Amino acid sequence: MRASRTDTRSIPTFLRDYIGPAPREIAGFQRLHELTVGPFRGFTRPEVFDLSRDITLVYGANGTGKSSFCEALEAAMLGSISEAEAKRIDFRAYCDNVRLRRHALPQLLAAGFDGNVRPVSPSEDAYRFCFIEKNRLEDFGRIAARTPAGQRQLIATLFGLDQFGEFVRGFNLSLDDDLNLTGHRAAELARRRNVLAAAEQTVRAYPAILADADAAETALANRVQPNVPFQAVCDWLLGTGQESGRLQAVQAQLIAVPPPIYGWTRAGLVEQRGQAYAAFERYRATQAELAGRVSDLSFSRLYEALVNLADGATACPACGTDLQHVAQNPFERAREGLGQLQELGDLQRQLIAHQQAMEEALRQLLAGMQGVVRASAFVCPDRLHAARLPVLPGVSAGAWLDPWVANADQAWHALLALVDQIEASDAQAMTMQAQRDALAREQATLDGIRIEIERLRAVRDRNQQAVEQARAAIAQFEQANQRLIEEVAAEAAVVRQHQVIRAAYDEYINVLRQYLAQLPSTLLAGLGDMARDLYNAFNRDDVATDRLHLLRLPLAENGKIEIAFAGAPAQRFDALMILSEGHIKCLGLAILLAKNISQGCPVVVFDDVVNAIDDDHRNGIWRTFFEDHWLTGKQVILTSHAEEFLQRIQQELGAARVGGIKRFKFLPHLGEHELRVDADPPMKNYVLAAQNALADDDKRDALRQARPAIESLTDRLWRWMDRRGLGAIDLTLTGPRAKWELNNKCVRIRAALRRIDNASAGIQQALAALDALLGVQGGAIEWRYLNAGTHDAEQDHEFDRATVQTIVGAVTALDAGLAALA
Repeated sequence: MRASRTDTRSIPTFLRDYIGPAPREIAGFQRLHELTVGPFRGFTRPEVFDLSRDITLVYGANGTGKSSFCEALEAAMLGSISEAEAKRIDFRAYCDNVRLRRHALPQLLAAGFDGNVRPVSPSEDAYRFCFIEKNRLEDFGRIAARTPAGQRQLIATLFGLDQFGEFVRGFNLSLDDDLNLTGHRAAELARRRNVLAAAEQTVRAYPAILADADAAETALANRVQPNVPFQAVCDWLLGTGQESGRLQAVQAQLIAVPPPIYGWTRAGLVEQRGQAYAAFERYRATQAELAGRVSDLSFSRLYEALVNLADGATACPACGTDLQHVAQNPFERAREGLGQLQELGDLQRQLIAHQQAMEEALRQLLAGMQGVVRASAFVCPDRLHAARLPVLPGVSAGAWLDPWVANADQAWHALLALVDQIEASDAQAMTMQAQRDALAREQATLDGIRIEIERLRAVRDRNQQAVEQARAAIAQFEQANQRLIEEVAAEAAVVRQHQVIRAAYDEYINVLRQYLAQLPSTLLAGLGDMARDLYNAFNRDDVATDRLHLLRLPLAENGKIEIAFAGAPAQRFDALMILSEGHIKCLGLAILLAKNISQGCPVVVFDDVVNAIDDDHRNGIWRTFFEDHWLTGKQVILTSHAEEFLQRIQQELGAARVGGIKRFKFLPHLGEHELRVDADPPMKNYVLAAQNALADDDKRDALRQARPAIESLTDRLWRWMDRRGLGAIDLTLTGPRAKWELNNKCVRIRAALRRIDNASAGIQQALAALDALLGVQGGAIEWRYLNAGTHDAEQDHEFDRATVQTIVGAVTALDAGLAALA
């Protein structure tokens, strides 16, 4: 923590940035408004706390979440948590809810000096002393058991001097050991250095070479991506350890298997069917023409048979007559007949050719339809299944096409619908193929840039190796000529320069140490008197001679906290040696609270501090907090697990003031391990409880609350009288073991008050309230109820509402009168 103070005008300029501005300069708000917590530490879900009141009381048993609430405030205002730092736990890990394993930073809203509500910006400097924790008081209470170094560290931390002290102690007393204050002969060294001319030239030329390399890299980067640094271009192209580069991304896309292109189209399939139909028509026409020439076909076959027998024949195959004696050679006649029937042969050959063409066209059509069906199984399997197409044979045979053209080509049209899907898929695949072509071109371009980058890097590496070799040669030279180099270092100019540096440093250290010595008195001016007065206020119930006459805080680093008691003002003691642990805790609380007040903090958060103090001092502590002037204008947030103590505060502060207090009660969990917060717990002030019961027309409960209200109010009035020497009153008891009756107590206190001359308005108001209260008949069942203090006995008569209203009104008036007396 940086040192705090109220005036920065005397601080040297070079120290102001380290120490920071004065507290009132950095106070960022006027009062807290609202805190939203969760998930955070013990909070598993968001909880909203209204902090806009002057006083906020937070109470609950140990382990119910009060510390998590204060740590949420600490994280929101300081940006850190002291307990996490003390335990050396990472801040984020410390803030996590252990069951959810995460957290959200608390959101704190505050009203600024302009009245607008805005988030609070964390500031260790501004708000550190807004928090007074139980742990700090307990550490301070055990300070006497620490070593002197530990005591010094705790006090320095308490006053905010530790970090600045470490800062000053970190400087050496002198820089003489680090400065070269001797000289050497430079001329001889220069003559010898001529041997290293080439190496030194390499070193001298290296900046220019490096600039050329930078220019080449910049030019390449601008060619790839204008106005982008070379390294960024390299990272974009080649990637980093965390992300892949563009070249790798393009290569990965090219490696991926492209979608297939099936090549089936509606037009192609329709054309194949048309070709099959056309081949069939040609075949059928030729077949019909041959059928009309059946007789010619018979002669053709006969002639062909005779021609086949003509080779080597010497006689007619029909009658056996020698061919030299026949009237006409049958073989010659057959050859002549075949010549005449040549056209019929052509028709037969055409028929065979048309048949083959038809069969080929049908095979092609079948292959196309099979291809469409196979492709549909990958492209649109659902539509293929829904189409319920006829089964295609393995080979083209028979009337396999008939089911496809039945019912007005129903199956055929379904197949065409499938081929439309395949065409769309092929179009998308071809688009992707075109993109792959573009990626391939981009890969080639990027690969060229990669090669150029590697070349530039190689050039830079070669130059780096060359200059490193040159420097190594120079270093070896300097090792061989170490004595001469030391002589050169003794040059007069160097000596004069180093002497200037030494003088400046010595002056700087002197100013720092003088300022550190004066800083405690600057920072703690007036703090001792304020801490003394607060300490005495905490111990108001002690003997007057045991109160402090003097409290002197340490003004030097190893100083002691000195005190002098009112009973012996001239004798001073070491506070840590003479005070008990409980009084040392009170002293620590007084110093911390004085620090909060002097720093002008807008809020003070007491984190279970009352429970760190013994019971004997609690009365003085809470009265100092809430009845004295010390915290006027400040918001007070007090947490405690002492519910009875907080209930007493609500009684003592009076109904009017308690009505403006915000209360939160943390309840034990019911096995769900979640913090349970009651944002509106029942009012603990008896006067307000009696008023609420009367408003609900619950007369018995109104009297039940009025009884302890009267007890508490008359006790307070009696103590006020005792402080002014009027506390002696006579009470009448009905027997040796009987308790004094409340009615009798009120009568005696009223009589004592009437004896006061020049009674103030508060006394007159209290007398009027007692008159109204005692105006109710002493024998009335209401007074019997109040006197007995029992609440479950059967009554013979109903309570009179007017009488109960009078009693509650008198209690309210008596509370107001006490507030005026305070």
